[in-house]
Amino acid sequence: MPTIAVDIRSIHDTGVARYGRSLLAAVAPRAQRAGLDLLAIVRPGQEQDAAPIRDHGHTVLAVEGDTGFIRDNPQLRDLLERAGVDLYWTSHYTVDRHLRVPYSFTIHDLTRWQMPNLSYTDATFRDRFGSEEAARLRVELGQLTEFDPAMPGQSLFTRYFIALNRYLAAQAERVTTVSAATAGDIRALLGQGRVDLVPCAVDTTVFRPRPDEEVDGMRRRLGLTGPYLVFVGLTHPNKRFDWLTAQLVSARHLLPAGTRLVAVGGYADQVTAVASLLRDMHAGDFVSFPGRLPDDELAALYTGASAWVTASVAEGSSLPALEALACGSEVIATRIPALRETVGRHAHYYDPDDRDALVKSAVDVLTEAVPRRGVGFRAPSWDDSARKLVKSWQLSLARRPTRV
Repeated sequence: MPTIAVDIRSIHDTGVARYGRSLLAAVAPRAQRAGLDLLAIVRPGQEQDAAPIRDHGHTVLAVEGDTGFIRDNPQLRDLLERAGVDLYWTSHYTVDRHLRVPYSFTIHDLTRWQMPNLSYTDATFRDRFGSEEAARLRVELGQLTEFDPAMPGQSLFTRYFIALNRYLAAQAERVTTVSAATAGDIRALLGQGRVDLVPCAVDTTVFRPRPDEEVDGMRRRLGLTGPYLVFVGLTHPNKRFDWLTAQLVSARHLLPAGTRLVAVGGYADQVTAVASLLRDMHAGDFVSFPGRLPDDELAALYTGASAWVTASVAEGSSLPALEALACGSEVIATRIPALRETVGRHAHYYDPDDRDALVKSAVDVLTEAVPRRGVGFRAPSWDDSARKLVKSWQLSLARRPTRV
């Protein structure tokens, strides 16, 4: 029976982490029926995230994660070899390039390649990961000279990101991704034709319209007395949370009285530009920062929101948009390929730099001046994504002999 190592470790509890956990839970019974043995790799302390797969005869192992951006884990490499793993697959962005077993991996997007201005500079990389990791980055890049784009003026990180993805894609059995938009980027930029779509989906047992008492409870907890918009996710530069907040604050006089913006997720309240903006515009009461929320509370917050809103200029897909729609919220989104693919006709779109269109969409949705576009939305299922993932693994295994 072939053994697939499924690595769902991630540094932060983000959409990527949810993607891995959700896929693992959905794929466990399908893998069992397909005659595949799963070895789930989690971080120490996260064993419970993968515990249900044991009911299907699979195994869970805790392995320390990599502390920096560079994946280099001798413990994991040795473990995979001792376990006789036939294929390693990770739901995260990158792979330890020294793995000695066949692998496939997930590329969610190539924003750091396509928009290097939104990625790390040499200085911000050192600030984020430390000088030692920055020195390792230079060494790693020196060992990937064949794949180094040698782009004048670009940061070491951008060059490393491109070189590493070129190397990994060339060595991978296959690449999985979350949208046709990213699949096209992979084929164009990496020349990798063995790309399989394993899209994001929704757990509708959790993300569903919640009863009034749950919604009212969240409103009371967050002090929301009027209508509100919700932003969910990390505030990476491509999300442009600072721009979004600035436009909504400046148009506050046009919004219904008591309108608030609720920013859910990690670090939104730590964005310096946002803190300065709210202070300078005396708008500290406009944005609520509840931090990360349990899924049940997030579903209630979605249910009561007039809309989930984003100002993103680049995405691979969008779990929050799907989850918001599944809970009955509207969606206000930038008109970019991945978002149009993800939610189709069920969003109120605006061009990324059209401030007036964003404000108009917000006013229209908050005042219910336009028809609801979320009506008729059918949430995609993780079971369907799991079926596609098993097919991808089978195609990878078919390229190599497996153990008897």
